Amino acid sequence: MTKLNQAAFSDLREIMEEEFSPLLELYIKDSDSRIEELTLYLEAADYESLRQTVHSFKGASSNICAVELSQQAQKIEDAAKEQRIEGLSAAIDALKTEYLSVREELMADIKK
Repeated sequence: MTKLNQAAFSDLREIMEEEFSPLLELYIKDSDSRIEELTLYLEAADYESLRQTVHSFKGASSNICAVELSQQAQKIEDAAKEQRIEGLSAAIDALKTEYLSVREELMADIKK
């Protein structure tokens, strides 16, 4: 099952042409580090850095048509902003799991 909005993803591929694979590679590189930073910020109780990082991740995920991932990130951003820490660790774990599925799909697309 795809984790991406396929119609929008196809449109993005068409628009970006030869820059499409480099865009996906950059997203993966940036997201790999951002996703790990979330746990570090949570452990340090640095909710503002957590909010900023997940906000950037949310926007980037939306840009590559990962709608569910972006929506999950929005929920974490809202919780961090309000410092609602109950359930935040589980939400970050779920986000990581969703990201790994998206990442796998993007890597397969890059290799085409």
